Amino acid sequence: MSLRLVMLVYYLVTLAIALGSSIYIFTSAYSLASSYGDRYVSDEIYYVDSARRLLQRVFHVEINYHDYSGRTSDDYYNLEHPPLGKYLIGLSMIVCGDKPICWRLPGIIEASLMPLILYFAYATLRNPLAPAAGAAAALALALDPIVYRASSVAMLDSHLAFITSLSIALSARGRFIASGAIAALSGSVKISGAGTILGYLMSLYRIESVKRRLALALLSIIAAATLYALIHAPLASHFGVERIVDENIRAVKWHTTTRPPGGPPASNPSGWILNVAPFIYTFDPAPVYAELNTLIHLTALAFSVYILVTGILWGMREYSLAATLYYAGITLAYWAVYIAGNKTLYSFYAIQLSPAAAGTLAELLLIAWNSRGINHKT
Repeated sequence: MSLRLVMLVYYLVTLAIALGSSIYIFTSAYSLASSYGDRYVSDEIYYVDSARRLLQRVFHVEINYHDYSGRTSDDYYNLEHPPLGKYLIGLSMIVCGDKPICWRLPGIIEASLMPLILYFAYATLRNPLAPAAGAAAALALALDPIVYRASSVAMLDSHLAFITSLSIALSARGRFIASGAIAALSGSVKISGAGTILGYLMSLYRIESVKRRLALALLSIIAAATLYALIHAPLASHFGVERIVDENIRAVKWHTTTRPPGGPPASNPSGWILNVAPFIYTFDPAPVYAELNTLIHLTALAFSVYILVTGILWGMREYSLAATLYYAGITLAYWAVYIAGNKTLYSFYAIQLSPAAAGTLAELLLIAWNSRGINHKT
């Protein structure tokens, strides 16, 4: 068998693993989403009701809206969270209809694309182990149960994870400007998107030129602020700029404050990894928990800590890592929120860590093959 044929088989096998991972996530999430029936599940009531009101009252969209039981207050718009995720839910209503499976389709599709995004990001690098590394990242996402469970519900976190995966993929390829622009969008989905932005800023350490590093950091921060303002513009036009500013100030306070007792099970970021008190989406028709693959996330956490320590003591530019630094940045951001005063963090937030954990495994394999890891001229 010729070397060219061996390489072709090698690439096809790894691509098949990535495609299989994508199909598995889609079918698992879709099946779960369909099993919930014609009702709200968990916190999606807040986002779907708000998306519907935004369509009706801010954008004046006329479609066949449905009245589901358990609606929130008529003047509730979920302004404690940025609106981009609710815009996506609203768009799904326009395209597909105002029904539960349609609300959930964007998250399902995004989650099923993440294995392919990470596969192609790593598999096409100039490293003999690159296709295997890409397949490992794709498979890690399929083996992380929170990916399909979180994406089966119309909440914001699957959108945040998807944006994070895109930013990681571009950063792994050394496309720092595009990666920064995508990372900037994360803050317009949830305030916790700051963790993705922090991961991106940390990944800029790979660039040797201090001037370029600072320029890209400044550019990404300006982009995040600009996109945040533009995405809020329709709300500011409808409610007034002063109310939107006040709501954002309140949102920051709300995100750094512990919720009253009696709410859903909560745990800190270490607890998420160990599946301590996982968030419960529903008990009907069967219990669905926001659980992680402990082995994958423990490995990613340990490697990210190792790289941070290595970087502080000896410099880590030679490793040219991306996802590993995103994992560290997102984890640090959530710990900062916890330390700031919010002790009621929920494990479903951790889907934001899943693409970073998967990419970290790919980078760990590349480091094992070549101590210089992913080589880019930056």
